[in-house]
Amino acid sequence: MSTTGEAIQVLHVDDDPDFADIAATFLEREGDGFVVETATSAAAALDRLADLDVDCIVSDYDMPEMDGLEFLAAVRDDHPDLPFVLFTGKGSEEIASQAISAGVTDYIQKEVGTGQYAVLANRIRNAVAQYRSQRELEASQQRLSLFVEQSPLGVLEYNSDFEIVGLNEAGEEILGYSEAELRGETWTKLVTETSYENVDEVTSALAEAEGGYHSIDENVRKDGERIVCEWHNRVVTDDCDDVVAVFSQFQDVTERQERRRRIEALHEATRELMAASSQEAVADRAVETARNVLGLPINSVYLYDGAADALVPAATTEEALDLIGEPPVYEPGESLSWEAFTSGEVQVFEDVSAEPGRYNPETAFGAEIILPLGDYGVMYVAATEPGAFDDADVTLARTLAANAEQALSRIEREETLRESQRRYRTLVENFPDGAVFLFDDDLQYVLAGGAELSSVGLSATDFEDVGPRDLFPADIAEETIHYYHEALEGRSNTFEQEYQGEQYRIQTIPVRDDAGDIVSGIAVSQNITERKLRERELARQNERLEEFASVVSHDLRNPLNVAEGHLDLLQQECDRGRLDAVSRAHDRMNALIDDLLTLAREGEEVGDLEAVDLAAITERCWRNVDTDGATIDLRTDRTIRADPSRLQQLLENLVRNSVEHGSTGNRTKSGDSVEHGTTDDGVTVTVGDLPDGFYVADDGPGIPEAERDRIFDAGYTTSQDGTGFGLRIVEQVAEAHAWDIEVLERDGGGARFEITGVEFDA
Repeated sequence: MSTTGEAIQVLHVDDDPDFADIAATFLEREGDGFVVETATSAAAALDRLADLDVDCIVSDYDMPEMDGLEFLAAVRDDHPDLPFVLFTGKGSEEIASQAISAGVTDYIQKEVGTGQYAVLANRIRNAVAQYRSQRELEASQQRLSLFVEQSPLGVLEYNSDFEIVGLNEAGEEILGYSEAELRGETWTKLVTETSYENVDEVTSALAEAEGGYHSIDENVRKDGERIVCEWHNRVVTDDCDDVVAVFSQFQDVTERQERRRRIEALHEATRELMAASSQEAVADRAVETARNVLGLPINSVYLYDGAADALVPAATTEEALDLIGEPPVYEPGESLSWEAFTSGEVQVFEDVSAEPGRYNPETAFGAEIILPLGDYGVMYVAATEPGAFDDADVTLARTLAANAEQALSRIEREETLRESQRRYRTLVENFPDGAVFLFDDDLQYVLAGGAELSSVGLSATDFEDVGPRDLFPADIAEETIHYYHEALEGRSNTFEQEYQGEQYRIQTIPVRDDAGDIVSGIAVSQNITERKLRERELARQNERLEEFASVVSHDLRNPLNVAEGHLDLLQQECDRGRLDAVSRAHDRMNALIDDLLTLAREGEEVGDLEAVDLAAITERCWRNVDTDGATIDLRTDRTIRADPSRLQQLLENLVRNSVEHGSTGNRTKSGDSVEHGTTDDGVTVTVGDLPDGFYVADDGPGIPEAERDRIFDAGYTTSQDGTGFGLRIVEQVAEAHAWDIEVLERDGGGARFEITGVEFDA
């Protein structure tokens, strides 16, 4: 392999040997840094690659036996990162897209003239520089393999038989085993029976390199302690995609899982507390929560009745009675004010035993946790013997308080979601074209309906309390969940899916409450199968047009490029007299190719319509055309709705037609399509307004009435220099915009093209 600063070895593959030769000549002229070898087929190039140290491949697309993309695939088998530039005359968005998907480094379409070789040379330099940098980066990445040993996460390595072959220091600390003790063992030594089924599924998927990259399992340490670990698995495969090793990073998440369990339990308990309608019911639920959820040394539970402004005991543990003899007594108004329970915030008060007047210091209460719950408030009092309420208990109290606040917030969101259900129910149940789904932040469906729902064998009741994974195949469900997540994060998306042989377009959008917060999401699904069939038929028609355009593009441009390259070299060495005629012939062939490609590829469709200043775009077109002493007379201030690039094609061809047919010296048949004379003073082209459009006129001799029915025919010309497609392009652009075009005689003599049915911009 060449090193940075050395010459760049290029292998140029093109089935036209003349073009390959001329391209090599011009590339090597771009500087001393290029050495170009050529091959006239992909098979020959593959043979050369076996012996040649190549920095970059440049290849044509349209070649016999093996085209450029097939050649690229063959190269990638042995040289996955070697720069590969597709340099082709057969250009289209489809080929470019396929090339990019196949891993091409760059894509360049052949153009007229020798200037294209400077562009090609620059692209090659950039690609090779990036390739060499990537190789250096890979070498440096190998040196980073020590990361595994130094990782703060545990790293376990399995071979293809899922036998343990390595364990880093962090993993030894988590599992309690040394690497030597686990080497040769399988995962069964580390996993409890409750997680066997889950781990077996993961390892089976890993063995097939199909998934299983993340799991949370119950594991057992060497000392018998059961812990919960989170695993991230990475499969290493060989060139045949067979698994050769699996690396698993893991961490102990036992405390995190326990905290999550408590959070979920606290959510449920708080919801039940909120739903309780009497003081007795609130007290019962509060006591149960203290015993089964909080996990703190709870001494007493108090209930604050705002109406009575009283804090009364709901329960006191027997252990506390043994410790303190009697529960503390609160006189109304003596301790906490009602504001502490109506603030809307869960609060923690620490070391309350140190506050005289609130408790008897000898009872050694450690902390209070206050939950505001509407008409009633709950206060949990954590109490132990003096000094036993330690920092860990304080931290846990704070965490539980924060989680309780989250629970209250979640309950509020659920109420907002219920309001969304009421708001959207009529829309969902009566949606006329497709199906609509409302989902919550747990990705569970809360509403479903629409005219198309029954067509897939589902009803609204099938969507009650289930998510995508419960209803759809795994691939559809996972993609759907991805976009649902994005909707809940505030992003709207439109995507397509195939289900039961039908094609659907789905749009997902976030649903916000009156405050602007996202509370749920909506998915709208519509069956687009028939539309897709129409699109495919249109694509087949376009493909036939593309085949025609490709013949013109590749089979004509290649020899033309060769001729122009040799002509350029000859003009530097020989008398230019006769060569100028050859150059003019090349110009005519280029014009012919450009017009043919415009007709074949632009078609009868337009892009997005925009507001276009008619006078401004006419002036721009005027500058782009060789006006040969002609003048322009603009009599318009209109702004019309059009595709700017297609409108420019129309105007340039009309202006060129007027100038060429009316310019001095063209007194006989000339131009693209019609017989004109001229005036000695040069033609004047006028662009003006019509009630429903605009016109382009000139003061030349006009178009004979007998010719007017034929001037828009493709290929019709009265000139040896004309291509016969200029006015056909004009008609095509008008039809694509749904405009009408008519050719008339200008008042006072000359040609007048009227374009009507034009939409004006407000």
